[in-house]
Amino acid sequence: MNLIEGVLFKNNEYVDVEYVNIKIDNVWLDEKLDELYPDNMYRGLIPTLVEWMDREDEKAVVWRRILPSKYETTICPVLMCPDENDFSCTLIVAEITNLGTHVRWSKLGVDLSNEWEAEKVGSKVEWFENVKEMNFEFSDYIKMLDNFKERL
Repeated sequence: MNLIEGVLFKNNEYVDVEYVNIKIDNVWLDEKLDELYPDNMYRGLIPTLVEWMDREDEKAVVWRRILPSKYETTICPVLMCPDENDFSCTLIVAEITNLGTHVRWSKLGVDLSNEWEAEKVGSKVEWFENVKEMNFEFSDYIKMLDNFKERL
């Protein structure tokens, strides 16, 4: 199993405020993607679960999809540009399945949806070939989400 955490973080290079960030197997998610795809400027992307996301319809999509119902799969935005705080810029999505005992992120990719409706996000995705499937203990996943909810 992989370890997922929501950890308080501050990086003055991109965002001058403390926020909860996603760490997987002790590596920040944005930094891992930047390491795998160094020319795409993924370092500095922030979680879509942060408290200052601008649009309510987009917030609702994120919170509805981040933990699908048992045995269901969703495509959820997980990282976004800190400049826009919405789905309009670089947006990383995950294919997420709730398997009851654990949560699987089958794949990650960059959203290519051209629609401006929040519900359309994830309808067109360029999936990353270098990112492997990740499985998280259900209790760790809930703890990570709770760390974000505490800041809402």
